[in-house]
Amino acid sequence: MIKVHVPATSANLCIGYDCLGLALDLYNHFTFEKSDALEITGCDPQFQNEDNLVVVAFKRVCQYLKVDFPSFHLHIDAQIPVSSGLGSSASCLVAGIAGANAWFEANLDLQSMVTLATQLEGHPDNVAPAILGQASISYFYKDKVISTIVSCHGWHGLVMMPDYQVNTKKARKVIPSSIEHDKACLQVAHALTFMQALQNKDEDKLLASCMDYLHEPYRRQLIKEYDDIHQYCFERNFPMWISGSGPTMMAISIKEENIRNLYLWMKENYPNIQCHFVTIDQKGVSVDYE
Repeated sequence: MIKVHVPATSANLCIGYDCLGLALDLYNHFTFEKSDALEITGCDPQFQNEDNLVVVAFKRVCQYLKVDFPSFHLHIDAQIPVSSGLGSSASCLVAGIAGANAWFEANLDLQSMVTLATQLEGHPDNVAPAILGQASISYFYKDKVISTIVSCHGWHGLVMMPDYQVNTKKARKVIPSSIEHDKACLQVAHALTFMQALQNKDEDKLLASCMDYLHEPYRRQLIKEYDDIHQYCFERNFPMWISGSGPTMMAISIKEENIRNLYLWMKENYPNIQCHFVTIDQKGVSVDYE
């Protein structure tokens, strides 16, 4: 029996559209066992077939390794909410790749796994941190993905999940095709500052760098609670952002008290929004054998 554990992720991190991501200590668990036929349990019946993203990714590794696709029983224990902006789909792709790697004892290196997952996902900001852990910067170069791990720990976070969904295609359509040159320069400066501040636990610089020009000014209109929560956090000098394409939002702080107070404020003002305390996952995808 092979057990694969994949962390949730927060993609974009405000200023890193499609290239920055952060792994969180909320997990999906996947079990692979030998079986006479493909069997999938633990998920909605509509996903209990070969179109399941875990199976799709497993097959992609089979093609890459030039081996036959085996039969197995896949059981999914999902703790990451679906279509919430926390990398649920990415976790399935990563699980399929890691599961196949373990099944065939292929010893794929992490960067190859990131590349395979990105080829399926389309962009690396969710799959890279799910594989690598911590925070990561990733982009395509020629036919592979280049990833850099940014070591970070000690941050306390709160993910805030409204009780509705934001369609990813709609969220991409609201983004303009170009921005002004001066804003592009600021975007680069903010991204560089953000990653160093995250690593150095410099909350003041992290807050100052959380000013995006690529997607948040346009996607915020799709999340009706965004402006109020954003104002609360920034008035108290800690950052928050849209996780992925939303509607989930995330706030982080070095000071646990800030996050605890935000949680209490959310419960009072937005009781219908689910809130979860999180920290930064340190190791990414992991595999156990039984």
